[in-house]
Amino acid sequence: MAEDDLDDSELWPVPPAWLMACGQCTRLYQRMVEAREAVAEAELTTASTVDADPFDSGLSTQLALGQHLAREHAELLPDFEPACPRCTTCREDLERPAMSEGASDWAHTAAAEHRARHVLVPPVMTTLL
Repeated sequence: MAEDDLDDSELWPVPPAWLMACGQCTRLYQRMVEAREAVAEAELTTASTVDADPFDSGLSTQLALGQHLAREHAELLPDFEPACPRCTTCREDLERPAMSEGASDWAHTAAAEHRARHVLVPPVMTTLL
């Protein structure tokens, strides 16, 4: 599939300037790009029956950057997207009375990590986590 065949929901976002101003973000972002490129190359050069990313390095690098963004830059992340079903779930989880402090912490962390995905991955992929 040529890049011209992709619709906007499949295009990788350009990282915001604030992300590239943080050394840790820059390193994690570069790892994410390198993993994505390596997997794409493997998909082109290996048999279709072979898992091109057996260690899920593409997803792992996205999660590592998302966790960093949620921990260190939560105030810079975009707000919840009204059309995103996962954002709706996160918002509902935050509005629900927490059964414990740990559950509340988990809901805030999960919501921030999901909001980070809106900065990192194409819109079509944001609902996955």
